[in-house]
Amino acid sequence: MNLSEIAQEIVDATMEIMDKGSINIMDFEGFIIASGEKSRIHTYHKGAADVIQSGKAIEIYPEEVHRYPGAKEGVNLPIHIMGKTLGVVGVCGHPDEVRIVAKLVKKSVELAVEQHLISEQVKVVKDLKQQIIRKLIYENVEKNEEEILCLSKIVGVDLNEKRCAVIFELVDSSVEKSLQLLKVMNSIEHFLINSRYITKEDFSAVINQFYVIFKKVPVKSFENEQQFLEQLNKDIFQQCGHEVKIAMGTVHDGLAGYGKSFKEAKTVLKFNRQSVQNINNLDILVNYLLSQIDDYVLEHFVQRIYRSTLDSTGKVQIWIIDTLQALFAHNLNVVDAAKSLFIHKNTMLYRIKRIEEITGLSVNSDFYHAVLLKLLVIYVSRRDGSSDSLAP
Repeated sequence: MNLSEIAQEIVDATMEIMDKGSINIMDFEGFIIASGEKSRIHTYHKGAADVIQSGKAIEIYPEEVHRYPGAKEGVNLPIHIMGKTLGVVGVCGHPDEVRIVAKLVKKSVELAVEQHLISEQVKVVKDLKQQIIRKLIYENVEKNEEEILCLSKIVGVDLNEKRCAVIFELVDSSVEKSLQLLKVMNSIEHFLINSRYITKEDFSAVINQFYVIFKKVPVKSFENEQQFLEQLNKDIFQQCGHEVKIAMGTVHDGLAGYGKSFKEAKTVLKFNRQSVQNINNLDILVNYLLSQIDDYVLEHFVQRIYRSTLDSTGKVQIWIIDTLQALFAHNLNVVDAAKSLFIHKNTMLYRIKRIEEITGLSVNSDFYHAVLLKLLVIYVSRRDGSSDSLAP
C-alpha cells in the first residue's frame, strides 16, 4: 500500500464522522493526493505549497482564498514524520470551526504514516534476512562473502555467532499452494517470536517448503536439546493447530558452517522416525553418517547383496526391506519389530532366517553384517527415490 492509498483511507474514514467540510492531504510538492472531493485529487494547492516551504500552519479565511490558487478556506497543517515535513493535511471550512478537527486529522495521518513506514522497514529487514539465508545455504559462500557480510550488517545480524539450523516442515501435505503455505508459516513464525522461541540472536525465514531458523541454542546438553525441540513441536501444534516435523543440525565454524548445518537438518528431516529429529542423538547421528556415503561407493560395495534380494523378475523383494526397516527402527528387537508390521513373532523369526539364507548375512548376531544390511536398506531407498527407508 502506497502513501496515497493510506491518505485516502484516512480521509474516507474521517469524512464519515464530519458534519460538514472536506479533508485534503497534499504531498511534498503541494498536489492533492487524497480528498473528500475526488475531483480535486491531483490538483495544485497553493496553501499546501506554502506550508511545505515555511514548515508552519496556514489558515485561510474566506477573504483570503483568492491569494491561494487551488485552495479553499480552512486550516492547513504540516505532516511531520521523524522530524521531516512529508506533506500537508487540510480541512475545509472556517478556520475557527475546523481548527481542532484539523489537528486531530493531522495526528491520525502522522501515526498512520509512521506505522506504514515501520511496517515497510520490517518487511525490508525480513526480505534481507531471507536473502542472507538463501545465500548461506545455496550459494558459494566464499565467492559471495563480502555481499553476505554487508547484508548482515544492514539487518544487524552478527554472523560470527555460532548457530545451528533448526528447520520445520508441515506434515499436512494438503497445504501445497505457495500462498497458503506462506500464510501457515507466517502464523508459526508469529507464535515463535511472541513466545520467545526466536530471540534477537536468531534469524529466520521461509525457504521453499521449510521454515528455517539459525539459532543460538541456549541449552547445555543433548538431552536438553531434545526436550527443547519436543516442547517446541508440542507448542506449535497446540497454539497454531499445525503438525510439523522439526530437525536440528550441528554448529560449524565460519560462514560455510551455516549451509552445512542446514544440510544436516534437511537430511535427518527425511528420517521417517518421529516428529523431532535432533542430529546430536546417537541413533540419528549414526544414520546421518551412513546416509553420507556417496552413491558410487554405496552401489559398488552393496550391489552383490542387493542382487541376492531380487526375485525372478529382477525386482527387489519388498518384504525383505520392510522387515529390515522394522528391525533397525526397533534396535533389532524382534518382538517390537513384529508388532510394528502387525505380524506374529514367529513370522518375524522366519523372515529373519530367510534373509540370512538369501543374503548370507546375520541380522542380529554379527554387528558388521547388520551394518551391511542397513546399507542395503539405504541403497534400495536411493534407487526407489523413497525417504522412508532412511529411517533408523
